[in-house]
Amino acid sequence: MWVWKVRTSVDLAVAGAGPGGLYAAAVALKRGLTVHVFDKKTAIGAPVKCGEYFPVREEMEYLLPSAGDYMHVFDVPRESVDNVCKKIRVISPRGREYEFDFKAFVLDRTTLEQVVAESVKKLGGTIELGTPVDLFYRDDKILVGRDKTNAVEAKAVIAADGFPSKVAKSAGILTPDYMTPNNVAINYERLMSALHVDQSVTEMYLGTKYAPGGYGWIIPKGKGIANVGIGIRTSFSKRNDGKEYLEYFLHESPLTREKLDGGTLGPMIADVLPVDGPLSRTYSEHVMAVGDAAGMVMPTNGGGIATAMITGEIAGEVAADHIQNGISLSEYEQRWKRVMGREMHVSTELRRLADHFMGSDFVFHLLLRFLGTQGIKDVITCRAPMILRPII
Repeated sequence: MWVWKVRTSVDLAVAGAGPGGLYAAAVALKRGLTVHVFDKKTAIGAPVKCGEYFPVREEMEYLLPSAGDYMHVFDVPRESVDNVCKKIRVISPRGREYEFDFKAFVLDRTTLEQVVAESVKKLGGTIELGTPVDLFYRDDKILVGRDKTNAVEAKAVIAADGFPSKVAKSAGILTPDYMTPNNVAINYERLMSALHVDQSVTEMYLGTKYAPGGYGWIIPKGKGIANVGIGIRTSFSKRNDGKEYLEYFLHESPLTREKLDGGTLGPMIADVLPVDGPLSRTYSEHVMAVGDAAGMVMPTNGGGIATAMITGEIAGEVAADHIQNGISLSEYEQRWKRVMGREMHVSTELRRLADHFMGSDFVFHLLLRFLGTQGIKDVITCRAPMILRPII
């Protein structure tokens, strides 16, 4: 028989101290809740497993026009911004370039998360590092902790523990039908320095030889530094080792070889990302999932920081309303759908449509020519191009 040792009791337990979890914690604390945050990392914000690309506020007002109440999350601290990109350049498998204006910050995500974590502490929240957690139950109580003997009792829980989320799985939110090779991208990235790349342009490369089912990227961080990586899906890949695709992108691809030649390679990081839109349900009786844990990644561009912040804020508000006023956590799903539901749906449908073309470089090259620059921009910004609107 297990002996339950509940270390403490709080209103809200948050699993994950990334942008979604920290923003949720801050909002809940401002609303008067007691909050305890867990994170499996031993340091806030490190290691970074992210391209750190973050659209500026005016771009997000275009991308998510119904998110007006949450636009303040894009006013990030200046010390967390490494670089400002002004354009996106998309390169087809055959080297044809499509370039359009799109302004974005390239973040120092470690600094961003450390700043928000400090605000959580100042508001009275507690953060426990080096502690991977799961969800447990005792009678009618919910507990979060490393194991059954070291747990915090909570009235509500926010799963912000990335993808695949252990807490969301235990809550019955993340189900096996979502975890298919077609719905999950595996990302490999290196931080490179001493590069001679345009520091004002983010580049996206499409091609089966280095990014089957996804794309490669060069995201400049200023001073000759860039995040360089690929995202692949195993349902499209022919090699068993995804690292080989990254090596090809860095050293052999005719589209990038000369551009990256001479750069200094930093450590490689790897991560997985959901790319089939939100989970079919993002809440349970006691739990709300935010950010990557809820599948809140834009499938046509891979962006997840902004959606994590917004869903985190919404979850923090709903947690307070749930505990203080008795509303159901189903309100969380209703609110985020009003804010970004349409865009998430369109982005998901566009990715699924693109899957019919991504297996052939020649066919996908033709598709990009068919869409043109404006159509490609529409897809990346989660809008259906005019020619595809009847289908989407």
